[in-house]
Amino acid sequence: MLLHDLQARVRIALTTTLTNEWGLFTPATGTSHPSARSIAFHVGWHLRPMFDESWDVDCDYERSGAAPEPSLAFGTGVLRAPDLIVHRRGRLGPEDNLLLVTLTADFASHQEDAPDFDAVRSVQLRYGYRYAVWVDLQLREDGPEGRVRPQWQWGTLDSGPVRPEPESVYTSEELTSITHAIQSLYLG
Repeated sequence: MLLHDLQARVRIALTTTLTNEWGLFTPATGTSHPSARSIAFHVGWHLRPMFDESWDVDCDYERSGAAPEPSLAFGTGVLRAPDLIVHRRGRLGPEDNLLLVTLTADFASHQEDAPDFDAVRSVQLRYGYRYAVWVDLQLREDGPEGRVRPQWQWGTLDSGPVRPEPESVYTSEELTSITHAIQSLYLG
């Protein structure tokens, strides 16, 4: 599978999650903020049908049953597994480890357990995932409807980071179109 194919699938799953689960992203739904894990569940739910049945989409998969290794230390050293993986259960190697996804709600929040791309890349190398992506939703409370400005950074097993810095998932026109669609669905 090629990088642009994976990017399109992740973009579709994210767009579907934003549209169908907008309540997760709005401050009007309560005082708590959605966790990256909760959002990743929904992205994975929408990502799963985009792969043939030979691939598994999991939020976590402990191959060895052992305690997490230091290579799973993201950010300040807090041990945290990737949020989503696309792989073939019970098999090892790049031919069976397709995609590792780490999701954060906001790079700017500087969460204690927030990864940086070097840490994501470290896990990618350790377990041999052909592709890795760090998705930052950049959730903000810019009004009652909330705001999301997703960025991502991709890496390949062979070539490393695709770009040196995160880039927007959507063009400003695409994001405006998505936002208008969401508003018409939820605000009538």
